[in-house]
Amino acid sequence: MSWSIHHVNLEARDVQATARFYAAMLGMAQRDWVFPAQRGYLPGDPDKLALMADGRDSHSGLHLIAPDPEFAAKNGLSHNPSMGGHVAIQVPDLDAVVARLQAAGIRYSLTGEFAIPGMRHLYVEDPSGNLIEVNEVI
Repeated sequence: MSWSIHHVNLEARDVQATARFYAAMLGMAQRDWVFPAQRGYLPGDPDKLALMADGRDSHSGLHLIAPDPEFAAKNGLSHNPSMGGHVAIQVPDLDAVVARLQAAGIRYSLTGEFAIPGMRHLYVEDPSGNLIEVNEVI
């Protein structure tokens, strides 16, 4: 199965100070986050969420988010993507990943179009406890 890194999500205690650091030190540009029409709970306040887009698509690149201990509960998820950071891997067939996780008895959190327009996501921990987002274009 082919795959690519879609984004890296970093927990940021001060989202805008962190965004300014990446802009000033690495030349990244902050872009507006576009939300799907039917979005889950995702803070829209720029002090809680920032996008340093790489230009490949509207949301790929670096995501900065304020940690929110209630994020998973507010979205009915077992995993909290706002805490500790994660890498997002884009695949062409999310259902195939789901089938392999189910066959292996691995717990995951599946969303529909949730945070990024035109994508659906799942969250899973690897054996070392790293949170991974796996997503596909729908």
